[in-house]
Amino acid sequence: MTQHPIYIGVDVGTQGLRCIGWQNGRIVARNSITLITTNPRSGWAVQSASEIWEAFVTVVKLTIEQSRPYGEVRGIGLDATSSIMIVGRDGTPKSEVMLWMDVRAGQYAQTIGGLVGRPESAELPWAKALWLYDNYPHLFNELNYLVEVVDWINWNLTGEWTRSRASALLKWHATPRSDLPEWANLFPEIVQCLPTKSVGVAEKLGTVSARASNQLGLKSYDIIVAGPIIDAYAGAIGSGAIQAGSMALILGSSTCELFHDYSFKPTAGLWGPFDDVYQVGLDVLEAGQPSTGSVVRWVERNMGNSRTLEELDKMALEIEPGCGGLRVFPAFQGIRSPWPNDRARGAIHGLSLGHSVAHVIRAVYEGTSADIRRVMDTLKGGATRRIVASGGGTNSKLWLQIIADICGLPLEIADNDSVTRGAAMLAAKADGYISQLNDLKVAWPIIQPSERMGIYQDIYQKYLAEFPTFMPSNCINMSG
Repeated sequence: MTQHPIYIGVDVGTQGLRCIGWQNGRIVARNSITLITTNPRSGWAVQSASEIWEAFVTVVKLTIEQSRPYGEVRGIGLDATSSIMIVGRDGTPKSEVMLWMDVRAGQYAQTIGGLVGRPESAELPWAKALWLYDNYPHLFNELNYLVEVVDWINWNLTGEWTRSRASALLKWHATPRSDLPEWANLFPEIVQCLPTKSVGVAEKLGTVSARASNQLGLKSYDIIVAGPIIDAYAGAIGSGAIQAGSMALILGSSTCELFHDYSFKPTAGLWGPFDDVYQVGLDVLEAGQPSTGSVVRWVERNMGNSRTLEELDKMALEIEPGCGGLRVFPAFQGIRSPWPNDRARGAIHGLSLGHSVAHVIRAVYEGTSADIRRVMDTLKGGATRRIVASGGGTNSKLWLQIIADICGLPLEIADNDSVTRGAAMLAAKADGYISQLNDLKVAWPIIQPSERMGIYQDIYQKYLAEFPTFMPSNCINMSG
């Protein structure tokens, strides 16, 4: 009997790396490893590039070893956040990795916003690039590259310097005809440090080099590496959410909402529309918030008194909707949608001596759920007919129920392997094993809105009324 090939899928996430071995729809190996993020100043978030690569080698090597009894490894696919770094052309890191959630470049985001004609999030890489150039101009020369961390990992794998075409379109304001925006010539020092070659989603980028093969324990030197994609989009692929009318809801350190349809008009506060990112004929609009699951973890770490999130959820189940007037505005790392603002910060409002950590954790769930609904409401005419949720946040059944009640739609709950599955499918397509990235059809468990849905519609209206009181005045103006 012929064995099906195995494809390695790697999610280079914020809190760590996750890796699977994927064979004809089933997962034969699964591993993860934690990464350390430091926040040296308010709004900053950085990681060590060398630690990311060491973690990558560790988790991929182990997954390959565990997959070997099931068949031959034929390819590696990656997804990652849009996090940037400066490296020498020999691959030597010259800077720390500025994570996607780093918002120190707020004033530069205003500059880019003026060029694109709408508010720009400080999470996006052009603003970070301007900050790096102003602070480290000596690094912007012909000896160095400015790359995303996924591009650097792919160089370590193949020896090829490329840019992700998906990231160029989704995060760097590339045009359909170019990997650069029309105004890029205003910043020649930055442009000269960007790799000139790009690779599309699920295209063959190259093969794993002999050096990397030895590091990873591969016995063959013809393993393909696929063109990467942003992590949330990999989650949409791996959860089967690439369908017209579907929203892929990724609940991680941040929340990302990806709306799919045959065509979209530009919508204030949402990114896009992006034309046929997955090459299946669908447009995408993107929205989300930079700090959601990370706020949940913040409550657990600082208020949980050594309780686990599962224990806190059990306590929060006993709290009535509305949390006794407590509201949590979860903009701990700024706002992404629908009014980008890097200076906005979180707030706990209405706190009294009668409130406990259980009230706070439930209020975080209610506040983040209200954010999801607020973004949905920017699309008129029932554009969202289906929500497919994935990511670490789906471990909280309480959170999922509150989302269903506030959004007023059933939630299909994909498994926690959706993002890594999507990454593995990139490699499978690049190798010709599958023909389309939207072929996955799975009947996921469903959470229906409960009898409390009516109560939560009232709570949502209160959030709409109260959120602007926590906003900087210029943020309110941008939303209007």
